[in-house]
Amino acid sequence: MILAETYHITLVVVSILTAIGSSFVALSTVPRIHSAISSKHSFAWIAIFGLSLGAGIWAMHFIAILALQLPIPVHFDITLTIFSLLLAVGVTAVAISPLRSGGSLHLFSPKTLFIGIMMGLGIAGMHYSGMAAMRLNATMQHHSHIILLAVVIAIVASTAALLIANQLRDTRIFNQLGVKTMAAIVMGFAVSAMHYTAMYGMDFIASDTLIHFESVIDPLILAIFIIIIAFLIQGGIIIGALFDEAYAMSEETASEMKRRADISKALSDILSVAMHKQSLESMMERVLDIILSVEWLALEKKGSIFISDSRTNTLSMLTQQHLHPELLKQCKKIPFGHCLCGKAAETRNLIYKNCIDHEHVIRVDGMTEHGHYCIPVMSQGEVLAVINLYLSPDHQQSAEEISFLSTVADAVAPMILNHRLEAKSLKISSAIDQAGEAVLISNYNGLIEYVNKAFTEITGYSMQEALGQKPSILKSGNQDQLFYKQMWDTIKSGEVWQGEVIERRKDGSFYPAMLTISPIRDSEDKITHFVGIHEDLSEHKSLEAQYRQAQKMEALGTLVGGIAHDFNNMLAGMIGNLYIIKGKVKENPDILEKVERVEKVGFQAADMIKQMLVFARNDDVERHKLSLSSFIKEAFNLHQIVIPENIQLNRNISGSNLFVLGNPAMLQQLLLNLVGNAADALAGVENPTINFSLNELRGSEELCLKHAKAKAHSNYAYIHISDNGAGIEAEHIEHIFDPFFTTKEVGKGTGLGLAMTATIISSHNGFVEVESEPGRGTDFHIYIPLCNHEEQKPLAADSAMIADSKGETLLIVDDDETLRDTTAETLQLLGYRTLVASNGRDAVEIFQATAVDAVILDVVMPVMGGPDTAREMLNLNPHTNIIFATGYDRENALKDAKDLENTPVLSKPFEINELHRTIRLLLD
Repeated sequence: MILAETYHITLVVVSILTAIGSSFVALSTVPRIHSAISSKHSFAWIAIFGLSLGAGIWAMHFIAILALQLPIPVHFDITLTIFSLLLAVGVTAVAISPLRSGGSLHLFSPKTLFIGIMMGLGIAGMHYSGMAAMRLNATMQHHSHIILLAVVIAIVASTAALLIANQLRDTRIFNQLGVKTMAAIVMGFAVSAMHYTAMYGMDFIASDTLIHFESVIDPLILAIFIIIIAFLIQGGIIIGALFDEAYAMSEETASEMKRRADISKALSDILSVAMHKQSLESMMERVLDIILSVEWLALEKKGSIFISDSRTNTLSMLTQQHLHPELLKQCKKIPFGHCLCGKAAETRNLIYKNCIDHEHVIRVDGMTEHGHYCIPVMSQGEVLAVINLYLSPDHQQSAEEISFLSTVADAVAPMILNHRLEAKSLKISSAIDQAGEAVLISNYNGLIEYVNKAFTEITGYSMQEALGQKPSILKSGNQDQLFYKQMWDTIKSGEVWQGEVIERRKDGSFYPAMLTISPIRDSEDKITHFVGIHEDLSEHKSLEAQYRQAQKMEALGTLVGGIAHDFNNMLAGMIGNLYIIKGKVKENPDILEKVERVEKVGFQAADMIKQMLVFARNDDVERHKLSLSSFIKEAFNLHQIVIPENIQLNRNISGSNLFVLGNPAMLQQLLLNLVGNAADALAGVENPTINFSLNELRGSEELCLKHAKAKAHSNYAYIHISDNGAGIEAEHIEHIFDPFFTTKEVGKGTGLGLAMTATIISSHNGFVEVESEPGRGTDFHIYIPLCNHEEQKPLAADSAMIADSKGETLLIVDDDETLRDTTAETLQLLGYRTLVASNGRDAVEIFQATAVDAVILDVVMPVMGGPDTAREMLNLNPHTNIIFATGYDRENALKDAKDLENTPVLSKPFEINELHRTIRLLLD
């Protein structure tokens, strides 16, 4: 007989609520499973989920069985009851375990199907094992299709509940209540529906035989036990979850506080780097150290920092840590847009990668998988640098990391800008301090705030002495008040003032300067300071004077060269005629004496022209090695004549042979000019004295600074001539070597003496200094370089006897008719036959028509000059004997005719004996 079944409606409601409540508690633990900090914690929460949901389903099942009202007593087997509880707990724990791997559940995905099926089967298994624990005098019959339906309901409902619960991400138990409640209701009704569906498919058939059961528990005791167990488990889980929440919150708070402390410390450390004076490379190296040492950043301990060059759009690696050697080569310079760091610089945005992809262009062999943060360091839209950090593969970026790294970039930017400004300021400061011109910066009121090194060297004022003073310390008195008023009005109006001034040094001496004053403005365009550049013009003025002197010399050379030819031709004609006259008045000694006197004057005039040519051209002269000490000792025997007896002459001439390359005539003229000038300066002076000394002197750096020709380690013959005469006025000192400048009375000086002296010294590669003060006399310091002495073989003396002519035919070619005819007549007296021509073309025609033994050619002639005439004659007869005669400078007469450089050259006017000797040397 089938027993009648009724249900206690209150217990039914309690069972459903129990299922919903336990589902709520169990599903609240799901977010903790996949967000646990370790596998251990994850498994613990899986166990808690199984215990909560399994115990809840078990409690709901037995409450529902108690709600079943049967006409016979019902007891429960203790063993199976406990087994059903353990089965429910174990199966639900196993079913939920796939959630450890995280991720979302999708309908019909293998993970979802596994969890749903396992959960449904677990619920069904617990139900039927619980039904099997019932002990009553009746048998239970199950309808299979109802059983299948109950299992399907359990699987579908469990899957639906878990899909909803999978949306939970907040681990706090009472957050996301809506989602949790919905999932709990679905799960609770699923469990209840499965249970009551299964109960509906079961019939209880009374047994005729009374069965006695052992190890059973009374339903009332079981009910109390179930309530206690369910309360303890769910309450314990809730309390545990709350404690875990509190602990997690405290851990999170502590972690957040530590992270913030780490961030603050890292930023503080980065900012403190800028407080220490060091190179940019050292600063960036320290910044990279600080970033990589932050523990909560999930970084690999390697990276680099690049500095940007906006002019070339390239990045240059400044510092790095633990990078592969090959990477250091490839990443030394990176163009904008190339690889990740170049992309960050080009786009001006942070680049994040959690793997090596196609944009990671730069690679090396054996490179392991990794990610990157590439953070551009920006200032006003300009990329200053890029920070490159390495990440573990599959790293997940976080807002905290992005915020921190952006803050780091913002902190680094001022460091780079400040370093740039410091480097630029240092460069400008060094340039100003090392400039050759004096630089002075004053405030608006004129108080000096800065002077550079050149200022102290030029003016003699130290920096300490100048600071706080006014520029008027340089006032010389050469400029009036109106001058300074106009200057200050100009600069205070914002304009630049420039002009030449005379300034005074600390020692009271004056020097010329080019002064440029510019206003300095602040950010509001207000004038706050003035900068003055004082260029010392002393050397410039000296060079300018030397240039003017050179121009005067050049002009004088042009003048002398222009008149020398004609003047020498006139002298040559005069001397030639005097030679003829001497031959005709041999019997009259009185007339012969006067003629010889005139001849001597003519040759003196010729020597003067020759000296003026040398003086004017200032070129190398014919010099040979001589002992200057011996030469001067001999020369003084002659110069004593021009020194009045009342002048005391003190001589101190070195006993050593000081050999120089010199021209005796010019050196004699040098001594004559200097001693003569000194004697003239002593007129009317009490106890007149001239001091003369000659010694050897070693060149020095100081001498080199004064004279461009001087050499620091060369030896010089040092001549010092001083007198105690009237001295030279300061305004005359710079002009004493000018041609024709003289302070002597008219008729007592030509103004060529000291000019010729300076030229002679220069032609000997020497230099001269003059010191003089009115009333205290004058000092001349002459330096002539010494040469190495080697024994010279004595030159063979010219033969005193000149061979007679042999009636040879000579061709005299000159455009000066008087000189031409006089020379021809003189040579005829010596026994030669002569032919004459007025230019080179006529001479060539005569040469072709008549046999000629020798040709005397003027160098400069109309129609055809001497060198061209000589070449044509040598082409006709290579053995032609040629002598050149010139009224110009003999040394340079044939300087452009290298093919004729071995041809004899005579200077007009020449002595007839010299001409005759030259002819005989050629012909004999």
